[in-house]
Amino acid sequence: MKEALAQELTKYASRMYRVALRMVGSADAAQDVAQDACVKALRNANQFDGRATLSTWLHRITVNCAHDHLRKSRQLDRQQGGCDHDATELLAMLDAGPAQRAEQTEMYRLAMALIANLPEDCRSAFQLTQLDGYTYDEAAAIENLSRGTVASRVHRARKILMEQIAHQRAGGMS
Repeated sequence: MKEALAQELTKYASRMYRVALRMVGSADAAQDVAQDACVKALRNANQFDGRATLSTWLHRITVNCAHDHLRKSRQLDRQQGGCDHDATELLAMLDAGPAQRAEQTEMYRLAMALIANLPEDCRSAFQLTQLDGYTYDEAAAIENLSRGTVASRVHRARKILMEQIAHQRAGGMS
């Protein structure tokens, strides 16, 4: 079972990394979280009973590992006087000049802020399908909802985001 799971993990590793990056906000920390999730999945391979899909099971493990990481980070921050975690490390990988990188960083921050302001139900469905790459069916299984509910929430999230972007543009022009 572990050998088969190890092979399957390679198919899901990039998705697990994206989930971790979105949650912890640091490329290095996301790699650690994704690696921890893979190790936990392999250690607990016998606990996968097939009631959920493998992607759903791995998503839950990744989210739990990310929560553990964030909890540990908060404890360290309190002990060390705090430090600022920034998701812009992802943008540093882009081959861009300083001005373009600054603009991309600002756009990324704006996008993440707009997504963070979505209603929780819409945000979760949007993140799973649009950022983490899950199908509507997989997101429905993760959220324990119908596919139609997930699709409706993603549609609503897109509509809200488009309205927020239009508002941002109108505000920036005046």
